[in-house]
Amino acid sequence: MSDLSHAKRQGFLRHFRGLIRKTEPCADIDLRGSLRLGTSTLRLPPPALPLQILLGGEQGCRLHLYPELVLDADGRMRHRGSYLLIDPITHFSDIGGFMRLGQGETLTLGRGDATQRLLLRYPRTVERRHLRLRLSDDGLAIKNKSAAGGVCVAPLTATDLTERMTRWRRRQLIRLSRELDGPIEPLPRAPASELIEQVIGLMDREPYRALDRLGRPGGLLILPDRATPVFVGDLRARIDNLLVVLTQNGLIQALEEGSAILIILGSAVHPDRPEQAAEMESSILMMDLIFRLKLRFPERVFYLRGRHDSFSEEISHAGLPQGSLWEEALHQARGPDYRDAMRRFYERLPVVAVTSRYLAAHAAPPIEAEQRQTLVDIDLYPELADRLARARHPSEGTSSRDFRRRELTRMFRRLGLAETATSVLGAHPGYSAVSRTLDADEGARQFRIFSADPDWVDILAGVHKRLLPMRYPVEPLLAVYNRLVRTGHLEAGA
Repeated sequence: MSDLSHAKRQGFLRHFRGLIRKTEPCADIDLRGSLRLGTSTLRLPPPALPLQILLGGEQGCRLHLYPELVLDADGRMRHRGSYLLIDPITHFSDIGGFMRLGQGETLTLGRGDATQRLLLRYPRTVERRHLRLRLSDDGLAIKNKSAAGGVCVAPLTATDLTERMTRWRRRQLIRLSRELDGPIEPLPRAPASELIEQVIGLMDREPYRALDRLGRPGGLLILPDRATPVFVGDLRARIDNLLVVLTQNGLIQALEEGSAILIILGSAVHPDRPEQAAEMESSILMMDLIFRLKLRFPERVFYLRGRHDSFSEEISHAGLPQGSLWEEALHQARGPDYRDAMRRFYERLPVVAVTSRYLAAHAAPPIEAEQRQTLVDIDLYPELADRLARARHPSEGTSSRDFRRRELTRMFRRLGLAETATSVLGAHPGYSAVSRTLDADEGARQFRIFSADPDWVDILAGVHKRLLPMRYPVEPLLAVYNRLVRTGHLEAGA
């Protein structure tokens, strides 16, 4: 259950029904208690119930506006004050996008917005500027901007709809608990060693890995086009952020069904918080979680080599040698054999992943690569491998956007990708959101993504064959998940 109480819901309904008596009812919508918007602005208190919004008549576009709910430390769903606008047909079954309406924000719905056209597949009855939503401390203001298409609004009062978000999110936690088969906690030495050795054995025959000139797994992953890609940037030991990704947007279900691929762009370890730069226990727990996911979904979970995936003395943060501290922590916690096994795991990591539509690496695109085989035989090109995993490309920040676009196009052509493909890279902690470089028609040609923000986790996901950024609030999921698993409350609520 959420914190939107019965009293709040009833109060909102009374207000809405009072408005209906003063306006024209809407016959286009298959719910009682709906109203048709005229030329005046409809003003509502902050909705305590989901709303159904119909744009463009009976054959138009039906959307749901849900209060955005987040898990608190007690495992209770609470309304954070913002709202999510979704397609109710696809949102609970497919990986897809949404639009967020936060406090003080205005959102104009209509076919004039390219992202909305992609997400919501507006029919032609929806006009370029059809409806304006404005959220403030006073409530929600809804303004019909359509000349003829019309707008109908109705509260969703059925229990299965009002609690749909809460139940759906709980099902994602249940799915994850079944896949992991237990809590997320430090492993004893023997099981930890067995886990990493199993992963290393898998890496020696990793699916979709191109073989190098010696018949060994090379530096390139050639992933299938048919699967929906989900990219996660630097995680920097923030386990809660990864758990949010796994339990939002139906990702864990899509991994089970084989319809999605999760690509982690490296640097999952080493906290980026200066006051915790020397703390390595969370990094150990993070890698255990990634190893468990890799073993469970060997053809759907992939990890690229990043700057922090090393014991190098050059890796430092806040004046501390995190690479050396990481090596020492593994040695102390799990012994020299485990430390050496982690080094062998790093040596086996791919550096680039491609399909015909995108290319992913941790730090920089392989501008210098003459052909795919260069990336496959990456051990012959140590400077290139280092640049892909560690250094940002020199042209970034100094060259014009047009130059970078031509550079990417030539690279895609040489590597056998579509010339309109997209480059996906990791980013440094200064990024609090997804950064993108646009081409002439406003399609993104290059994304940089950082997923370790303390308040938000940013990802990229494929929607209708395009990559779109998505953002979720960070929740205290590690503690909540472990408590629910240990007490059996997840299964009890299934």
